Amino acid sequence: MTEALARCGFCAIIGAPNAGKSTLVNQLAGSKVSIVSHKVQTTRARLRAIFMEGSAQVIVVDTPGIFSPKRKLDEAMVENAWSGSSEADVTILLADARLGRND
Repeated sequence: MTEALARCGFCAIIGAPNAGKSTLVNQLAGSKVSIVSHKVQTTRARLRAIFMEGSAQVIVVDTPGIFSPKRKLDEAMVENAWSGSSEADVTILLADARLGRND
């Protein structure tokens, strides 16, 4: 009998505020692990959730939105998002398609 290779990796999800990052994390995890609201900047720190796909374990990192910071708190949240991305094996940039392209 052959044992399947078990794998594990980190996947960060980044994007603008209210792009749907937390909603995607909840869908992938199969339960409510991230707060979802219409209010921007609800996620202020990185949050991790785990889901399985076959023999692979994926740790998804929900990050605060990336935007042009105006205050110290804003700067800290944006830095938190970029830091989560730099520590991940894979990064997904999530964009709200309803907003269209901004060439």
